Amino acid sequence: MKRVLLLSPTSRERKNLPSVAEQLGCEVIYDDFDEDYFDNFLGENPNFKVAPLNIVELIESTVNKYKNSNLAGVTSAVGYPGMSASSIIAKKLDLPGPSPEAIILCEHKYYSRLYQKQFVPEATPDFHLIDPRDSATLNGIIDFPSFLKPVKSCMSKNANIVFDEKQLRELVKTSLLPDQFIDPFNDILRSYTHLQQHATCLLQEALLQGVQVSLEGYVFDKQVHVMGVVDAVMFPGTLSFKRWQYPSRLKQDVLNRMRDIATRFFTGIGYDNALFNMELFYDIETDSIGIIEINPKIASQFPKLFEKVDGFSTYKTLLEVAMGQEPNTLHRKGKYAVSASCVLRIFEDQKVHAVPDEKQINSVAEKFPDTQVQIYARPGKKLSDEVQDAISFRYGLIDLGAQSESELEEKFEACKQMLKFHFEPIESKVGSL
Repeated sequence: MKRVLLLSPTSRERKNLPSVAEQLGCEVIYDDFDEDYFDNFLGENPNFKVAPLNIVELIESTVNKYKNSNLAGVTSAVGYPGMSASSIIAKKLDLPGPSPEAIILCEHKYYSRLYQKQFVPEATPDFHLIDPRDSATLNGIIDFPSFLKPVKSCMSKNANIVFDEKQLRELVKTSLLPDQFIDPFNDILRSYTHLQQHATCLLQEALLQGVQVSLEGYVFDKQVHVMGVVDAVMFPGTLSFKRWQYPSRLKQDVLNRMRDIATRFFTGIGYDNALFNMELFYDIETDSIGIIEINPKIASQFPKLFEKVDGFSTYKTLLEVAMGQEPNTLHRKGKYAVSASCVLRIFEDQKVHAVPDEKQINSVAEKFPDTQVQIYARPGKKLSDEVQDAISFRYGLIDLGAQSESELEEKFEACKQMLKFHFEPIESKVGSL
C-alpha cells in the first residue's frame, strides 16, 4: 500500500482524508510538523515567550525521520508552513512534487506580483513594496484608495483598505505580523531558494473590485487543469466572506479567460505537480479580471463543495498528485446543482458561553443529508482567541448542497435556527444567537 505524508493537517483533513485514501488504496501519515507554532501568532493574544522556530532544522529532521519510510509522496493542504516545507522535503526525498522556489514565490506576495506582471500583466494591479523600517520606501506610493497587506500573512490578517497617506503611514507601523511568524519564512527563502527580497515588508496595491471568485486547479506533468471556479459572496461593505458557492455564476467566456490567466502564470513560473487556488475579481463594468492572490494549495473548505456538485473530492486530487498519479476528476456527477460553505460570523468580539452539542449537530445532518457542521468557537474562550480576519469573528461553518440558490439560502437559515450558540458580550450579560 502506498503511503503519503501529510504535513500540518487540519481537522478537515483528519476527518475527510481516510475515506478518500481508502478509495485510492493508499495510507495517509499525519505529521503536525510545527505543532501549531504558527497559529499562536494569528490569534488575538499571541504568546511571544515561545522560542523562535528553527524551521530549517525542523525540515531537515523531518527528512531524516521519513527517509526510510517508503513514502510515495508528501504534501499538505496548508500553504505555509505545509506546502512550503513539503515541497522541500519531497525534493530531498526524490518524491513527486513542485519546485520549492515556485511554491515560495506564490507564498511571497511581492514575488508573486512581480511574476504576475511578467506573465499576465493585464490581470495584475499596480503594486508598491514598502519596508516599514525604511521610510524612503514610502516614496512612490499608489493613489488612494488603495489596499495594504503584509507580504507574508494568513487569512487577510492585517489587510486594510487605505484612504489617504496619513492613514497609510500609521498602518505601516502596525501591519506586519510578528517576527516569530515571518522569520522562519525568511529562513526558508535564504536556505532553499534564490529569492533575495525578505518578506518582512508590506505591499500597497491598487484597489480591485467586482465579483470575487476562487479558481481551484492543479498542474500535472506541466499541464494546467482547472477543476472549477467558486464564487465568494461577501458581507456587504466588508472583506469578510459570507459564503463560498459552487459553481460560479459568471459567464463561460469570463471563466475561460480566467483559465487562460492561470495557465499562462503557472506555466510561466514552472509550477508543476501541485494544486493551486487563484483568487480573482471580475469587474463587470470594465469587463476586466484582476488577480487578488495566488495560493500553492487548494482551499480546504472546497472539497465537499466539489463532491456535492461534481461527484469527487478535491482531496482525492491532492493525494493523486502527491503520488505522481494523473488525477481522475469528474464534472457535474454529484447529487446537487449548487453547493456552498456558509460562514457563521459576527462583527463584535464575544466570550463563548455555550456551543451546539452533538445532538443538535446530528439533527441538522438528519434533516438535511450531506450537510456538515464545523464549530470553531470554544466555551470559555473569546472568539478573538481563534484565528480571525481583520474585522470579524467566524465561529462556525455549514456546508450544504441544494438544487437552487434559493433552496440553499433556505436550508442555511433553517440550520442556523437548529444550532444554539450562546455568547457573552465582553462588557455585558449573556446573550444568544
